[in-house]
Amino acid sequence: MTIQMPHSLQEKIADLPHRPGVYMMKDARSEVIYVGKAKDLRLRVRSYWQEGRRERRLISERIGQVEDVAVVVTASEKEAFLLESNLIQQMRPKYNVNFRDDKSFVSIKIDMTEPWPRPIVTRRLDEPEAMYFGPYASAKAARRTLRTLGDVFPLRKCSIRECRARRRPCLYGEMGKCAAPCCHGISEEQYRDLVDQVVMFLKGDAEELLNRLGAEMEQAARNLDFELAARLRDRIGAVRQTVESQRVAESAGDVDRDVFGICALDRYVCVAALFVRDGNVRDVASYRFPAALDSREEIFRCFLGQFYRANRFVPEEVLAPVETEDAELLESWLSEKKGRRVRILHPKRGQKRRLVEMANQNARQAERAATAGVQRRRLEMESLQRILDLDAPPRSVECFDISALQGREAVGSMVVFREGEPDKSSYRRYKIRGVEGQDDPGMMRQALRRRYRKVKEGDAEAPDLILVDGGRGQLGAALEALEELGIRPAAVAALAKARVEDGRQVKAERVYLPGGDEPIEVPKDTYGFRLITRIRDEAHRFAIQYHRLLRRKSATRSPLEDVDGIGPKKARRLVEHFGGLNKIRRASIEELRTVPGISERLARAIAARLERTE
Repeated sequence: MTIQMPHSLQEKIADLPHRPGVYMMKDARSEVIYVGKAKDLRLRVRSYWQEGRRERRLISERIGQVEDVAVVVTASEKEAFLLESNLIQQMRPKYNVNFRDDKSFVSIKIDMTEPWPRPIVTRRLDEPEAMYFGPYASAKAARRTLRTLGDVFPLRKCSIRECRARRRPCLYGEMGKCAAPCCHGISEEQYRDLVDQVVMFLKGDAEELLNRLGAEMEQAARNLDFELAARLRDRIGAVRQTVESQRVAESAGDVDRDVFGICALDRYVCVAALFVRDGNVRDVASYRFPAALDSREEIFRCFLGQFYRANRFVPEEVLAPVETEDAELLESWLSEKKGRRVRILHPKRGQKRRLVEMANQNARQAERAATAGVQRRRLEMESLQRILDLDAPPRSVECFDISALQGREAVGSMVVFREGEPDKSSYRRYKIRGVEGQDDPGMMRQALRRRYRKVKEGDAEAPDLILVDGGRGQLGAALEALEELGIRPAAVAALAKARVEDGRQVKAERVYLPGGDEPIEVPKDTYGFRLITRIRDEAHRFAIQYHRLLRRKSATRSPLEDVDGIGPKKARRLVEHFGGLNKIRRASIEELRTVPGISERLARAIAARLERTE
């Protein structure tokens, strides 16, 4: 099926070249609403109006807004990729990923050309002679590292100008936190040795540094310089504690790498980045931004291109949470920036995969922190409203589930969610009676009939949304029960779980709606999916809990209690009198009547019941 293309565009798109480049889609006001790149401009642009070939992007759903398309032809796909990123940053189109990097990254710099080198925090990476360590997501994190270095290694704290003007050590020198090179408190060779130790610390060469400090401590002890040995001992302890708290990926190698995780929900995306340097996590950053594209792969592709446009450190490896079609282009571009090969990997297993999972967990946590409490619940209800096409967000939801074992001990459960949170005081459970066999729709019909009879009688209010766990059959049973009672709720839906075969999901979570021929698939990357599965799982938990309780009672219940008029006390009295169930079964009617409280009618009923259980 071909979507109707504006007449003004037909000839224009037919004349586009089969060349790489960038296309800019404009609306009726000539505003750019989407920017994309293409290996073949004519084929890519035309595909947006062809149903079978349309991209899974929001612009495809809004293609009716496009009135004009402008293109820029480039010499290669790589140039198109770079131009696309620049234009997105400049124009901020409505339907692109607009990543605004509000993280001002800093690094720790050691200028080895200075007389007495010292670590400082910097935002510039423009001196080739200097050594840089980082990046850090904030100056606060970098300065925290500097404080640790200042406590462990007594390097100079003052500027070169201040040092040259000094005639006596500063306060740091008096406290032992500076070796006072300005006042000849340490030789140039000894000071350089301290700088080498700092470099090893920042690089993460923990073992070499600890071995070196240990050898120096032992030598100081042999020379009876116990004060120096004690200082070195404290330095070893501080280094070991700091390095061990940062270490996460020794088995994955000690290369520099950026590890990304992603959490995409509805129209918002959270990306977390772990900056691993020499096997140590130097810092963690998270970014949340609106993203109109539906595909996580496309979202991450656009993010990565914009992320490395800034003047920031380029690692040897980039670990991505999803496959990206521009991996080769990004590798080539980043390799040029770094001056050596950069690899972009999407690990499937092993330590690197565990690092990506750690980043994904950070992204999910960042998303939860950004949408905590009332805001998150509002987003979930609004998302569920869009999925089910409701008139308003469902502020009160009642969900039903059935639990039974081959029709025995069948129970129904009802859980209630108000404003997106469980209202446990309103939960109800029903023991199903009179339904033969494993008739789940019949059981569901009975549970709803018993619940909403109170609504009909005016003793309760109907919810905004009724959910039943199951498929089309359970939905039909729910509608029949409500129709019998003459109740018309705002909305009814049935939830069908995802189906997995051979470890592979063959069907997604689905929702059946009244009058619909086919179920609606619930997208996983939505707040509504999170809410609807939480409600369904809570109903299932509550039903299973009651079902297990009844099964435990049934396992310990005497068959005598099945006789009308025999309760736990009379059953216990009979067992104590005769000494066991088999002896009761062999007893005559007259012998049963000798037990206090057992009439002739009860005696005959007991004999008949025990005879059937033989």
